[in-house]
Amino acid sequence: MAVTNKPNTKAKPLLMVSESMRNADMYYATRFLAADPFIYLCFPQEGKDILIVSQMEYERAIKESIVNEVRSTLDYGYKIKTEELIAKILQEESINAIEVPEYFPLFTADALRNKGIEVVPVEEVIMTKERAIKDEQELNYLRKAQRACEHAMETAIAVIKKSSVKDNLLLENGEVLTSERVKACIEHALIDSGCTSDGGEPIVACGKSAADPHFTGCGPIFAYEPIIMDISPRLKTERYFADMTRTVVKGAPEKEIKEMYEAVKHAQDAALALVKEGVTCKEVHNLVCDIFEERGYGTIRKGSKKGFIHSVGHGVGLNLHENPKVADNDYELRKGNVIAIEPGLYDPEVGGVRLEDMVLVLKNGCENLTRFEKKLVI
Repeated sequence: MAVTNKPNTKAKPLLMVSESMRNADMYYATRFLAADPFIYLCFPQEGKDILIVSQMEYERAIKESIVNEVRSTLDYGYKIKTEELIAKILQEESINAIEVPEYFPLFTADALRNKGIEVVPVEEVIMTKERAIKDEQELNYLRKAQRACEHAMETAIAVIKKSSVKDNLLLENGEVLTSERVKACIEHALIDSGCTSDGGEPIVACGKSAADPHFTGCGPIFAYEPIIMDISPRLKTERYFADMTRTVVKGAPEKEIKEMYEAVKHAQDAALALVKEGVTCKEVHNLVCDIFEERGYGTIRKGSKKGFIHSVGHGVGLNLHENPKVADNDYELRKGNVIAIEPGLYDPEVGGVRLEDMVLVLKNGCENLTRFEKKLVI
């Protein structure tokens, strides 16, 4: 059956079967954090929802979840299979048709269909849409995560700044300073701030290796070469992410790096000035491409494999990368969106430069949630 995203005036109940450690929709709907799959059933028109968990998790779910009704799987029998359990619940609730997210397990969907239940996959469930607009509490969490991110970046830059230079290598207390060492400093700072690196280890990529946007970096750090540092902490308790990138050089950089940095800074400033409610993601993306192309750099929209080779940005929240995608699409930015704006330029013969700030979309502009300075030479 094809996935649909058409509005339904009479919405079917929504069924989700998943864990909530990685599934942001499941956590957003229930605020119950569990590593093992559980069942969530939502009745959008009735304002009712049901959470079904194992007996082991039952008491915790009652205390921690925001769901109307919590049930134990034990109420439906011992050693009951998931598909049989769901069928019993649906029968009990007089449900013969459900909507499910596009990532719903195929085996489970087929088993339910074999029992005469209509299963309709939808491209975007209600939680995904709601998550794109942050409320005040979520904004406070994002600001908290961003402050932790900036503390970690400050720690990393201080290590690089204090290092000495010998034969173009950076030294810390007489030992070669490596990407691994700086990443360890970042992660220790994040732990001290109540964060994890669930979104992936920090990026500390130096020199030509920085031309690979998501290479996390390894080995010695060199003077006079660009160092991309991308940090994306997640609050341990509140679960929200932040995201920030800075590019620095220890010592005087080559002309090409200075020009790349100026172009990226110009593109980011222009993008941030354009961001406001009603502006499309495509407009932001194309403005950045225009600026880079005017300066002679290749862009992804021209099919270039170097230069600007990714989208301008992405939403940030319970997932590091979530809606809206700030790329070549027609999504109109809305007040309450939180997005990262991260233009970058990459050349395998030179290296890479990227700058990333996290901003809140407002009616007539945006609030930059990132306070950390942008300075190439340290």
